[in-house]
Amino acid sequence: MGNENLTVGDLAGVVYSSGKVFDGLSTGRLDTENFLRSGNLDGVTSRHDLNLLEDLRDAAQYVIDNLGARVDVDFVRGLNATLTRSGSIEPGRFRRADAGIGVDTVYGRHEPPAQTHATLQAVIDAALGRAGVREQAIALFVTLAKAQPFGDGNKRTALFSANAVLLGSGERMVLTIPVDATDPDVARSSATASLAPTSTARTSRLRQCCASRESRRSDAERATDWRPPPIP
Repeated sequence: MGNENLTVGDLAGVVYSSGKVFDGLSTGRLDTENFLRSGNLDGVTSRHDLNLLEDLRDAAQYVIDNLGARVDVDFVRGLNATLTRSGSIEPGRFRRADAGIGVDTVYGRHEPPAQTHATLQAVIDAALGRAGVREQAIALFVTLAKAQPFGDGNKRTALFSANAVLLGSGERMVLTIPVDATDPDVARSSATASLAPTSTARTSRLRQCCASRESRRSDAERATDWRPPPIP
């Protein structure tokens, strides 16, 4: 498929952006990459950051170890269990209906219903039914994040699941989250120099794909969007 030689260091952008945006990671981008590639703790400033980075590193390894596997409910549950081991009481288990999970958005309060194996599989199937692997990955990230199936780590699970779809198809791109309003690094190559000569070059192709999809959506569809709160 072209991605057989991936290492967790090649997913540094995914690890860093998800940790920074969704969980308040204070370790910098370069220190995050150094930790992933060598285990170097220089620049890792807290126990919280270390636990988070270890979980995200293991999630990246989970994606690599299962490269090309079908992304279904069992895959997503295994991924969530891996990346929430240090912070969740019930990693990988569906949240209960009485858990009361929700998030405040610019459009109001979003409180999705609890998921079952069947309903979550329907969410995944709908996303992966899109035309084109990039559209599938984007749709999977958005719909999984909105569904909030687990008690913790939903957005991180959604992002790594989307990248499992991309990398499993042979794409040499990863989907990341902008860490601030000016961050252009929404997508960059995941390949090392041994896989592609432009391994460190930033690219806007996937970002353009997102923008094209957004331009086709109605105001009513946009009004249902879930957006993460900004990190202070």
